Amino acid sequence: MIPPTDEAKMEPSAESPPPPENRYPPAALRYFVAFMFLLYGFAKLNGAQFTILDSELDKPMREVPGFWLTWYYFGYSAVYGGLIALLQIGGALLLTFRRTALLGACLLFGMVSNIVLVDVFYDVDVSGLASAVVLWVCLAIILSTYAAELERLFWTRQAPPPGSRTRGRRAAAAAVRVAMVAFAAAFTWFVANVNNRRPTVLDGTWEVVDAGGAAGALPARIYFERNRAFMAVFRYADRWETHHFTVDTAGHALHIWTEWLSKGPEIFSGTYRLAGDRLELDGRLASASAPVHVRLRRVRAASAH
Repeated sequence: MIPPTDEAKMEPSAESPPPPENRYPPAALRYFVAFMFLLYGFAKLNGAQFTILDSELDKPMREVPGFWLTWYYFGYSAVYGGLIALLQIGGALLLTFRRTALLGACLLFGMVSNIVLVDVFYDVDVSGLASAVVLWVCLAIILSTYAAELERLFWTRQAPPPGSRTRGRRAAAAAVRVAMVAFAAAFTWFVANVNNRRPTVLDGTWEVVDAGGAAGALPARIYFERNRAFMAVFRYADRWETHHFTVDTAGHALHIWTEWLSKGPEIFSGTYRLAGDRLELDGRLASASAPVHVRLRRVRAASAH
């Protein structure tokens, strides 16, 4: 007779009752969480969530409360909102079957953990946060009844076979991990601080105060973007335009081209004088027949975020 293997000893037979560590969570708790997620899922499908007020759409983004900003973001794509709803409904139904309760709890626990973080850091109303926390606690209780199974799945069974990892292999694996972390940190620092940002003295939001005879050819505001190197955005009454600009601080020269990065035709070439929050530009504007003199006022300093 062949003795049972260690793994066979660990697995319960189909006829035997589940061992104590595999006890099932209370049905009432599973059905309560399932019902709540069904409400949230169908609320998204039926338009009770991820909708926004017209009055909020007319506000500048910096003035929109975190709650409405979050709902607008998640509701921007109807497909994405529908997928979230279907996942919530599917996870809820999985919870109602004892065989699939663990799968449903794992799916919904990750989802509700993200909801709690969003509610906390985006200042979503307290009632919404309280509901999310209650569901998070309930799901944590449900998962705790499967603690032994989860430990075996995510830890015990992932251990390499004895003798399969030599000291050299462990050292090489550690070196690779360190190298990956160092490269990712250094590369993204370069992207953020060298590739994306080339700070200039003009960075920020400027309002055109006086443009003389060229007023009709100039935008109402000019944004010299700090977080996108060489990007200048013109805001007109009826449109926005993105351009490429360079600043020569030694010669106080400013050049602006039609296309960001690829440049294209030059639309302004001249000099600037900066005094605090006052800026004066002198030069040639492509859409004006004569040299222009433009006075601007700084509305807002460049954002660091």
